[in-house]
Amino acid sequence: MIAIVFFGALFTAGCKSSGSDTAIATDMCGCFNMLKDSLPAEAISVFQKASVAGNPQETYEKEMRNLKPEIALKVAQALMSTTKKGSPVNDCLKKMDEKYKTNTNDQQEMGKRMITALKDKKDCEIMLALMRMNVKK
Repeated sequence: MIAIVFFGALFTAGCKSSGSDTAIATDMCGCFNMLKDSLPAEAISVFQKASVAGNPQETYEKEMRNLKPEIALKVAQALMSTTKKGSPVNDCLKKMDEKYKTNTNDQQEMGKRMITALKDKKDCEIMLALMRMNVKK
């Protein structure tokens, strides 16, 4: 899906950090949880399923196809809004970038660390699903 393609850029902005993985993951989770207010329950369910699936990308795409078109559009719009300058999620990620600075430029490595930090965290399905879809096995 188009919405997943741009996530790598956001991910880099939010994760060039030297804070603890748990602190970074918690803050990033808070940023992406801002999307929940704009999404209906069935859209959140897509992320919940993808966050625990064996193949998160395939599960996300399948679940998105099962949504009513207007709900799938809301999901895409919510995700795309995260890259829009001045959006709450984008502003949150920029604050994270200012808070956490490092030399970590390897998105895959940082993604794996974030996934590990999020495994037992409740209410972080959106971020966990996005992370899992972007990390190569």
